[in-house]
Amino acid sequence: MSGPKVVRVVTPKEREIIKNRWLTQLGRTIQQFKSYAQKNGVLDQELSQGLEETLAHYQAIPAEDYQRIEREVPNQINFLKAEKAKLVKKVNKEKTNIWNEYRQLKSTEVELKKMLLERNISFESIDQPSVITKKNLAQYSRQIDAMYDKLKEALNHKSSLTAEQQEIQKRLSAGDSLLSVKEWPKELPMASSREQKLEQTLRELFLEDIAQDKIQEFIDRVEQLHQNDQGYDLQLDSIILEAATFQKEQVELRIAEQALSEALDQLKQINEKLTIISKWESLLQQEDIKQIKNATTKANQLYKNTTELIIVEARRTAIKMALTKAGYEVNDSMETAWVENGRLVVKKATNSLYGIEFMNPKNLSKIQARVVADEDRTQERSQSQDLHQEEIWCDEFSEIKEILERENLSIHIEKAMAVGAIPIKEVKLEGSFKKSSSTVKKKKTL
Repeated sequence: MSGPKVVRVVTPKEREIIKNRWLTQLGRTIQQFKSYAQKNGVLDQELSQGLEETLAHYQAIPAEDYQRIEREVPNQINFLKAEKAKLVKKVNKEKTNIWNEYRQLKSTEVELKKMLLERNISFESIDQPSVITKKNLAQYSRQIDAMYDKLKEALNHKSSLTAEQQEIQKRLSAGDSLLSVKEWPKELPMASSREQKLEQTLRELFLEDIAQDKIQEFIDRVEQLHQNDQGYDLQLDSIILEAATFQKEQVELRIAEQALSEALDQLKQINEKLTIISKWESLLQQEDIKQIKNATTKANQLYKNTTELIIVEARRTAIKMALTKAGYEVNDSMETAWVENGRLVVKKATNSLYGIEFMNPKNLSKIQARVVADEDRTQERSQSQDLHQEEIWCDEFSEIKEILERENLSIHIEKAMAVGAIPIKEVKLEGSFKKSSSTVKKKKTL
């Protein structure tokens, strides 16, 4: 393939940047996985060791094998995210059971208090669990058991019982489970759609591990309402809306904080001493989502601009060096035009019909190199000459490639067309290039 080519030139510095970028993302993904598992009590030795070994495995890959890193690490990150999603689903199933148990206990407590107060039966106050966990719910359940026993004892000592009390005593004597207490008053209405919406929102707050003290605050405010009060529905709707808004904002804040942390981790890889990093890190202690998102955008752009500048300058210097060693000279005006327009046309002899055109985006991520001909001298060329010049270009390119590889650059041909596959492009060549006085003697010239 000796026709036009699309080439990727990768410098040693770029290889390091590529490895650091992907390993930073992998490290953060693993850390988030471990933190979640540890917080929810499912981080065993096997899981912890497996995650650590995964990170160590990819850290051991040399930067020179950057293509493997680019290929394998993103897949590993996606795999870990999928595994974490499975874990979250499993944990949430268990947490949903814990939440349902808590709400059942809470409902039982409310009904028992109501019945005890109606009958002027004294009872000890119950300590609400500060954090909803299995262990704390066991303690909470024991307190409600004590209240349950208090009611049984009081009813058994009554000499005259109402029909309702006799029914309650019958149920207690039959050994009904604690949680069935809330079903005693058969005429209790089903939960309204408003109450179901509130319950769903509170459960989502619990599953998202969002401020349990705030969850308790919403529960306490609802308990202070009375269904028969005027404006009950409006007050309940207000609490539901506030809880839903709080849940949405907290999830968005968490996602925004993670994005900023990731952006700052990437910046630290290229320059830990940037003063702006500490300023942006301080935002993680605040809850201003607008400022956090704004800082994330700026941090990502700074990382992109900084790494591109490092990579592009290294690429441009390397290519200029290779052209010089191959007998070419790039003057300042040509280099300026190359930077500004992403196009460089070179030739070896001032009177040559042909030259080589390099075209690239400003970041030089890919370079298209092809033979071009002088548009003002079309009559001096023939089809056989055009084909011959493309064959010569194959040798010229091989030489440039060898020069770059000796300087520890990686050269990859991503696309190559056969000789004569497309007509040679015509451009204005006059004054485009002049041969260097230090030209190395070549067997073939353009």
